[in-house]
Amino acid sequence: MNKIKVTVAALLLGSMSYAQCTSTTDLFCSCDSLSAQQISNIAYIESVNTVEDIVEWMYQDIENGIIDKEYGETYVKNLIDLLSKLEDINAMVNPLD
Repeated sequence: MNKIKVTVAALLLGSMSYAQCTSTTDLFCSCDSLSAQQISNIAYIESVNTVEDIVEWMYQDIENGIIDKEYGETYVKNLIDLLSKLEDINAMVNPLD
C-alpha cells in the first residue's frame, strides 16, 4: 500500500511542478513555446493516463494473485477517487466558457 501511496504522491508532486515551468532550461518543457494553460493541460493528461495505467496494472496483479483481492480493490477505489479529484481540479483550472 505504501508503494501505491508514494507513487501517487510522486505523480501529483511531479505534475504540480511540471505545470509551474518558469525556465527555458527546464527539461520537461519549453516555456517559450507553451503557455501555462497548455502545460497545465499536458500535466493533467499525463497524470490521468498514469493513474489509469496503475489501475490497469492493479487489476492484472489481482488476477495473477500477486496482491490480495481486497487490498487490490481498495487501491483501485482510492485511485479512482484520485482520478475524480484530478478531474475536479482540472475543471476549476479550465472552466467551461
